[in-house]
Order: sequence, then structure tokens, then C-alpha cells
Amino acid sequence: MIASRSAAAAALLLCASCATPPSAPLPPVGARTADAIAANAINLSVVYQWMGRDGSARDALKIVLDDGKRPFPERRRLHAELRRAILELAAGDRAAAAEYAGRAERRCERLSCDVAPALLNVKAQIALDSGDATQAVRLAQAAADAARARGNHAEQANALRNTGRARLANGEAAASIVLFEQALAIDHALADPRKIHADLVELARAAAAAGDREGARGYLERAQTVSHAARDPRGMEEMEVQLKLK
Repeated sequence: MIASRSAAAAALLLCASCATPPSAPLPPVGARTADAIAANAINLSVVYQWMGRDGSARDALKIVLDDGKRPFPERRRLHAELRRAILELAAGDRAAAAEYAGRAERRCERLSCDVAPALLNVKAQIALDSGDATQAVRLAQAAADAARARGNHAEQANALRNTGRARLANGEAAASIVLFEQALAIDHALADPRKIHADLVELARAAAAAGDREGARGYLERAQTVSHAARDPRGMEEMEVQLKLK
């Protein structure tokens, strides 16, 4: 459950490439309007998910995913499919997550795909939630390589966290701690409290698995502090960890 809900923390605002280059001719007004509608729907979905309103997050994506007649750019449809995969994964529906991830992957192959690291991270999480830790490690490492090549630090941290989860699932607690600490360092640099919280929760789990109960409690206390400071409505994973530490 922790790993599934933590997938929501991997969600990003997928609008870095929204702007049209100044030297490029402007597309027709209708195309620009469709692009803006799709971008707003995707970003609204992210906000709703952060607020814990998963149903509203899905509804926000419907205009892009379910309306085949509107001239939405392929890139926006790709982002919407990836977002839906993240939502389904966070809800624990691996089959639906895999379906939307597959749609996104097929569309990604036809484009100069800017979300390849995020897509690989989603696939790694699906593999891990399906019990295939070996495949999860392979996909997460590929995500890390792709993110590093693109200078995408957020997805690099996500990939390190996913690799750590997979190592922990394989019983490699010490190795997972190293990976979680690396993810934590990046997320501290990015000043992202949701990701910092996720890293600390995973470190608490890994420390507990390694037999370091005091270290686990320390990580847990730090996670609680971050969650309270950020007023994160979804920062409840630490309560499950705390129950396991008692």
C-alpha cells in the first residue's frame, strides 16, 4: 500500500514544453486553444491528486482522454495518459495503470518523447506492485539513466527511490538505504516536501528491515515533521510504518 500510494508523489507538472518557441510560426487559434485546454486539464488533475481528490483528478483528464474529436496535440494526450496511469497506480489498480502506461508508451514511440523517464518510473512501480522486483530494478535503473541524460533531477530521484524499494523487496535493506539517501539529497536540493517525506518514510522502512529500530524512529519523526510543516493531506504513510515499528 505504501509503495502504491507513493506513486502519487511521482506525479509532475507535465507542462515544461508548453511554450511555443519564439521563432516558430503560431499554430491556428483553434489548435492553440485546444492545447491550452489540455494543459489546464492535466495540471488541474495534478492539483486534485495532491489534494487527495482522486475522482476529481480522473474527471479532469476525461476531456483529453475521452474526446477524440478535439484537436488536442499528441503530446498532451501522451501526458494525460501518463497522468491517468499514475492515478490508477496510486489507487492500486495495476491493470488500469498498465493499460494507460501502454497507451502512453505507444504514443511516446511516435514522438520525441520528453516523458520517457517518468513513463519508465511508472512501469517500474507497476512491476514492483506486481511482485517482480527484478524487473522493477531494471526499469528503474533505465529511468535513472534517461533522467540523468535529460538533466531531469526530479525523475532521477524518483528512479532512485523506485530502485531502493525494489532492493528492499529483495531483502537488500542496506543497499536500499544508500539509494533512498541519494534520492533524499536530490529532493532536498529541489526543496520538494512531498518527495522528502516519501524518502524519509522509505528510509524508516529500510532501517526497520535492517534491524535499526532507533534509526527507523528517527527517520519517521523527520517524516512527520515534514508532513506537518507542509500540511500534506496525503502524508499518512508514516502512520503505517509507525505501527510496524511498535
